[in-house]
Amino acid sequence: MRVADEQLNESAEPEEDEPMQKEPEDPLALRDKRIAELTNDLKRLQAEFENYKKRVERTGDERFKAANQKLIADLLPILDSFDKALENTKNPGDIEGLRRGLQGLHKQFLQTLQREGLKEIRTDGRFDPFLHEAMLREERDDVEDGKILEVYQKGYVLSQKTLRPARVKVAHQKAAAETPEEAEAQNHDTPDDDRLKDEDQE
Repeated sequence: MRVADEQLNESAEPEEDEPMQKEPEDPLALRDKRIAELTNDLKRLQAEFENYKKRVERTGDERFKAANQKLIADLLPILDSFDKALENTKNPGDIEGLRRGLQGLHKQFLQTLQREGLKEIRTDGRFDPFLHEAMLREERDDVEDGKILEVYQKGYVLSQKTLRPARVKVAHQKAAAETPEEAEAQNHDTPDDDRLKDEDQE
């Protein structure tokens, strides 16, 4: 009986599956497959980027057009004021009325630009190379060096960026006069041109 039971147990035990022998993949085929996957990924990224650029350009154009429309709409009242000023010129005797009309027109136009972020550059202080352009320098001893003396053309800043520098005349102080001792020391230290010429000729 014991022998029969052992035989039954042996027959009841499941047979272990023998490992499947896989054929090794060709390295060249693996490489080609990987290249194809990367190529497809690259093409997809390129397509997505092109679509993104088109969306940005389309959005930018729309914003630019909207900004232009707003600015032009703000300038229309000034155009109306120009029409009224031209009507006043038909009466050559009303010089004072024409002057007041031009002053109001200038104020209205400036206010429109200021709402868009335009600011006039101040010129009541010292010269600033980032904001001013020196058209002329004048030697002056009665004011500090770099003082703005005259404005030739106003300058403006838009959104904290210099749109046009103010063109000005700037004071320039003369150099301090040398003392007799300093002048004599300089003459001893530096040979004069005549002596250099004589040595060259020798």
